[in-house]
Amino acid sequence: MNRRLVFVVATAAALAFGLFAAPRRYVVDGVSMGPGLLPGDIVASGWLPAFDRWRPPGRFERWIVTLPDGSTGLKRVVGLPGETIGLVDGDLVIAGRSVLKAPRLLAEMGSPLPVAGPRGSSWAQAPAVILDDAPFAPGEVSRLLLPVRDVGFAAVVSVAAAAVEAGPVRARATAGPLTVRWRFQAAGRYAVVAGRLDGRAVAAAWPVTEGKAAQAVDRRCLPAAAPDHWDVGAPWPKSIDAAGDQRSPSLALDVETSGGPPATIELVTSWRDLLLRPAADGVARWSVPADEVFLLGDFPSGSRDSRQFGPLPLTALRLRLGP
Repeated sequence: MNRRLVFVVATAAALAFGLFAAPRRYVVDGVSMGPGLLPGDIVASGWLPAFDRWRPPGRFERWIVTLPDGSTGLKRVVGLPGETIGLVDGDLVIAGRSVLKAPRLLAEMGSPLPVAGPRGSSWAQAPAVILDDAPFAPGEVSRLLLPVRDVGFAAVVSVAAAAVEAGPVRARATAGPLTVRWRFQAAGRYAVVAGRLDGRAVAAAWPVTEGKAAQAVDRRCLPAAAPDHWDVGAPWPKSIDAAGDQRSPSLALDVETSGGPPATIELVTSWRDLLLRPAADGVARWSVPADEVFLLGDFPSGSRDSRQFGPLPLTALRLRLGP
């Protein structure tokens, strides 16, 4: 094989790789996926994007899609083929049961809220009315703000080696009726998250990887490396919900040591879940055909999605976005 032929073959292989294997990038235009993605952000598909259409979509995946008017959009798959879905009290309901988002998804879809700073080894927040406002979209058309009850906190706890050597280091998180305890047996930083989410009382703790910032990354409402599962995801007791009470639950975090230097709460942020709104005409329940999907934006008030134009065929899904 002569050198020229080798060059031609290598060039063709490189072009084929670029066309079919390399990730594709897009610039976000609009606030329909805010606050996680805002205008000017760069999103990318995974490797081998040409094969995305051959793999079934998963719930809560983000896709580049072809909208009914022929334009390109960025939406999240929430309803899969053959399902009946509903938007009830701000939650996604499938087969009569609300769908619980994983911590990793809450980090993408939730909104951070300002809170009072921690006080050494303890922090608390009383019940309050939290509204679904959108400071990331100052040009948004005026709308009626609604209360959000799915609210929680995310903290980073710093545990010194001397504190661990003196005995167990314990963290106690409280969210309404839920109390969860963890014991940290090694020095380092730990994320501690708890709250009310999708009709459940949820809580999780995980190590914050060294070298990662202790605070929330970008606009995410949770610390880095949020996991795929909650440590606790118990049904929220309906008996404690007073009629007409639209406040978020009480929240608290306490850290205790057996001696030596205290473990400290470095950072506390508060978060709220997105509040899924029905269509403008009040429709809040849809049946998804066997070859279609139901799509929503993360910012329901600023998104045109399947609430307006209905489910879209699977062929409208073009590229699956990476995490």
